[in-house]
Amino acid sequence: MSNISKESKNVLKIIEHYGPIRSSDIVSTLSVSIKTVYKHLTILLGEDLIEKSGTTPKVFYFIKKEHLFNSKLILSINEQIIEQNYIYVSPSGELVRGLNGFYQWCHKNELAPKKEESLFIKSFKSIQKFKKNGLISVKKSILSGKADLYLDDIFFSDFYTFDHFGKTKLGQLVYLGKTSQNKELISEIAKIIKNPLENIIEKHNIKLVCFIPPTIERKIQFLDVLKNKLKLNLEEVIAMKISSSIRIPQKTLRKLEDRIINAQKTITISPSQKIDTNILIIDDATGSGATLNETAKKIRKITKHKIKIFGYSVVGSYKGFDVISEV
Repeated sequence: MSNISKESKNVLKIIEHYGPIRSSDIVSTLSVSIKTVYKHLTILLGEDLIEKSGTTPKVFYFIKKEHLFNSKLILSINEQIIEQNYIYVSPSGELVRGLNGFYQWCHKNELAPKKEESLFIKSFKSIQKFKKNGLISVKKSILSGKADLYLDDIFFSDFYTFDHFGKTKLGQLVYLGKTSQNKELISEIAKIIKNPLENIIEKHNIKLVCFIPPTIERKIQFLDVLKNKLKLNLEEVIAMKISSSIRIPQKTLRKLEDRIINAQKTITISPSQKIDTNILIIDDATGSGATLNETAKKIRKITKHKIKIFGYSVVGSYKGFDVISEV
């Protein structure tokens, strides 16, 4: 940065303070020509100090994330929260993390960044109130509050979406990990959820684990990779998906009753398996809770022991705990 001119540094300071910002706004702020501003913007882009997004006439310039941390610019607490907890996926499929992603989302939807920042922080903090040791207990909310719950408790690491901001960070990672079959993203999820999961296991003396089997055939199965990365060191109870000529994914079923029937008819657990201690059932995304609950019901039919069964899903539905149709 020492090799750029004082004038270019002045443009950089304006972008630091007001960004994301358009070139026309830099012109009016510095009282210089558009030609001069473009010259300095080209230099700053070449030095990899700034980025731009949008298309003419709505092109915005903002500081590169790396420069945010390496410069003397200090992020506010709110900005740090967004930097650590936001992921935006552009229409072209680019994954943009943190403030840069948040600003791009704002501009795409023609929203004021500062106003949206305040709303995001308010919503984010309200969600944190649900969490205890990094987990959300939703026993009273799944199955739309219906009876016949066979789980002693069920936990999410986060909600899938919240308010108008779209997917949470974990929601984005689960969605992208499943749809793109990206092992690196699934590995990132494992790192985030490993400690909270181990806390559940230790607190409730869990010795067995059961992973919900996939409905859709994929070359790389999300939960297979997650299991490998988590390394929970527990004996596994195998649940199987019953094959048929037509597989109906849970995500395509809109009614709770249909989801319950689907789980009842398509998931099986061999009664020859030894189940004599507390068990944790793991899924990637939960809407109604039907799959986890019906799996727990089948386990209780097999075992003669008085055990506790816990359900866990990386992400779950926020509004009404009804359905998640994407994953």
